[in-house]
Amino acid sequence: MSQRGISFRLNSQVTVIAVIIISVIVYINYHFTKKVLIGKIEEGAVNQSNLVISSISRITVGTEEIAKNVSFQALYFYQHNDIGTLLKQVAKANPILESVHVEFPEFDNARFTVCSNEEHCKRRCNNSDSIFAADSLGNGIWSKPFYCGNDTTHLLVAYRYPIFKPETRTIIGHVYCEVSLRKIRQMLSQIPISHNGYAFLADETGLCLTHPDLTWILKKNIYSNPFFTEETKTEIQTVVRSGQSISKYGISEYFNNKPAWFYFARLVNTNWITVIVIPESELFKEIHQIFQKILWVCGLGIIFLFIINMLIFSWVLTPLARVSEAIYQFSSIPGGKKNTKDEVKILKDSLENWQEKYGKLITEKDRSESEKVRYEKELKSARDIQQNIVPEGRAKFLDHPEIDLFATLMPAGKVGGDLYDYFFIDKTHLLIAIGDVSGKGIPASLFMAVASTLIKTNAKLLQSRDIVAEVNKELSNRNTDQYFLTLFVGVLDLETGKLDFCNAAHNYPYILHQDGTIDALSKSHGLPLGIYRDKTYKSSSVELVYEDKLILFTDGLINSIDDKNNYYGTGRLENNLLNMSDLSSEEIVNKLISSLSIFKGDMPQSDDISILIFRYLNNKKIG
Repeated sequence: MSQRGISFRLNSQVTVIAVIIISVIVYINYHFTKKVLIGKIEEGAVNQSNLVISSISRITVGTEEIAKNVSFQALYFYQHNDIGTLLKQVAKANPILESVHVEFPEFDNARFTVCSNEEHCKRRCNNSDSIFAADSLGNGIWSKPFYCGNDTTHLLVAYRYPIFKPETRTIIGHVYCEVSLRKIRQMLSQIPISHNGYAFLADETGLCLTHPDLTWILKKNIYSNPFFTEETKTEIQTVVRSGQSISKYGISEYFNNKPAWFYFARLVNTNWITVIVIPESELFKEIHQIFQKILWVCGLGIIFLFIINMLIFSWVLTPLARVSEAIYQFSSIPGGKKNTKDEVKILKDSLENWQEKYGKLITEKDRSESEKVRYEKELKSARDIQQNIVPEGRAKFLDHPEIDLFATLMPAGKVGGDLYDYFFIDKTHLLIAIGDVSGKGIPASLFMAVASTLIKTNAKLLQSRDIVAEVNKELSNRNTDQYFLTLFVGVLDLETGKLDFCNAAHNYPYILHQDGTIDALSKSHGLPLGIYRDKTYKSSSVELVYEDKLILFTDGLINSIDDKNNYYGTGRLENNLLNMSDLSSEEIVNKLISSLSIFKGDMPQSDDISILIFRYLNNKKIG
């Protein structure tokens, strides 16, 4: 590829990015402009809807007022044989009415009718009760739409208002005022709504009462429009029934299934629904024209940008040949010949040579990373196993209130070699053990797990020296890596308080008495476990009394150092214990951990730390 080709490719990429940025800007501008325009459209639709509603309300509200006025006067004029004159005056003064009817079922079913159109009266429209909803309260009510006599094209609605007997609420007759929906439709068609938009009426169920397409009247329902989702239909019904207005976009069958904007509002007194429909093509005609002009300007700008960039890149990329030559000389065999003058191809070949040289190094690095991940997984598994083996926290011996025992393990790494355990050998003998495996990490934790299992297996021997001897024998047989374990095992008779213990080179435990004095169990009974298979061990015993605390720990506690390399030590441990004679086992553990944390500050933990506190509460053995 020539230098010109490189410039062209780079220029093409820059141009594509410019096109994307400009497109985003144009789209955002179009989106927000359209949003503002929709707001203006909705504002105009509200005004047009108010005009439509006002025009219809003049008819419906006027009809209701006429019916009420006639009902107040009808009985008087009837009694004076002049009811016809009243109705003629009403019909003449109110051309919005097709007819006015008065009925007096209480007076031999007397009926009186005056029509604005004589032919209409000859056909006698339907005023039966079947077209009215139930009206138990004696109020005015609008009828369902009905056709007049033989004229199946003339759709009417009637407003009925009761005539009351003077000074009572007894209904003695009704006034009927009929209104032509055809005239309302003609009136709506004369209200300008955009160029091709229109308005129509629907009843409260959504059935069309008027529409420019006559085949829709009493046939189509606005809520059955297949181009509205069920969720949208439900939203429209809810909002309109609450007396509010709502606008939605959808597909208008009247506009050959093209997008349109719908506006729905309710006539309060009749519960009819006014619907205004405007084609989308008319709504956004102006913004589309502006958008086309913007696209033309952007297109010319992109072409101009492409030409300018070609000139700039051609000038800027001139040094590329010298750079590619230098890299080639560094990465290739001395004296070798280039088989191309394409700077990009030269750079690509040079990088491939580098990749080949360092491929093995990368492979080794990936292998190391994989092994590191596997090792981390193994550490997590080992930690989970260790946590399941070592009981953490407060011992829950519900049947033994004389026991208050709390223990904790804080490994220095992911896993550790410390162990402690406690369990009942039988109903009266409790075994308590704590130990420390040489070394750290997964092998030490596995050795610890084996030792813990062997202690449980041999606990039935009851004598601490026998338990330790058997555990030593088993560990020595399996100890191919020459690990060893310091171990303290105590078997406590809860009824007598006698503690039989064997200490195999572990830290001396303490007994903290209720009076604040401390005794160290300083007798040692042999070497660590796992070294000499046939080593025998001795044991000692001590008798615990009420409120005595047995303090067990590993050397990670006393060997902790501060930032000045001072050890925590047994002296500091003993001084701290002197102030804890009246505390529970959990409180003693927490106090020791807090003391250790203050002592070492920010110094890292270098060894595993285990602490086990046993508090003897058998008040039958108060010594």
